[in-house]
Amino acid sequence: MPANFRHGSLESIILTTLWSMEERGEYKNSVKDVFDSLQKDESQTRAYTTIKTVMDRLFEKKVLLRFKQGRKFYYRTAYSNNEIVVKSLIELSNRYCNGDLARLGKIIDTVVEKQNCLVNA
Repeated sequence: MPANFRHGSLESIILTTLWSMEERGEYKNSVKDVFDSLQKDESQTRAYTTIKTVMDRLFEKKVLLRFKQGRKFYYRTAYSNNEIVVKSLIELSNRYCNGDLARLGKIIDTVVEKQNCLVNA
């Protein structure tokens, strides 16, 4: 079964945190590692058990890899940020543009233009 790339905001925050950790060469991260990183970076406090539950869901969705060493589980991302973006854009194209990536590209160009107008206003 393929990975499920649909995820909520906390899932996105956790993935972004793991990608940042992996960019620093940290490829073996426990729930506590992610929890501690979020505590430093986030203004909102989340429960450890919430982070664990969400990471387990991301594992079930095949977006995270999980392995056990001793009595402890460690996680790492199964896909890069770019891979998820590409697969998500293809899914959007299939769902809303009959698979026409060029049409989706034009829509994205329009969004970028509108965003630039708002930023420069």
